[in-house]
Amino acid sequence: MSTIEKIKQEIKKQNLQIVSGIESDFEFILWDLTEMDELNKGYEVQKYHHGHYAIGSSGGGEMLTVEFDTGIVYRIPFISTDNSEKIKVSDSITELTKLN
Repeated sequence: MSTIEKIKQEIKKQNLQIVSGIESDFEFILWDLTEMDELNKGYEVQKYHHGHYAIGSSGGGEMLTVEFDTGIVYRIPFISTDNSEKIKVSDSITELTKLN
């Protein structure tokens, strides 16, 4: 099973649709599982953020990604092409459920 399929399975298992945190500006809507691949292509995630897979967005300026090698979830500005601008959100998709 590919890493992307594992990510999708974990999202489905955790039944995640919206992720929000204590910060007032932190709310992400997870993309429909059937649309994630197409949205990743459209936003050229692999080109600009190699090693990441986007799973949702803030509805504005940031995408929510999972790093392939570590499983860590980050928020990254859509306009960024620099991974140094990513901000760690949680250690894993499972940990996202604790933010809600």
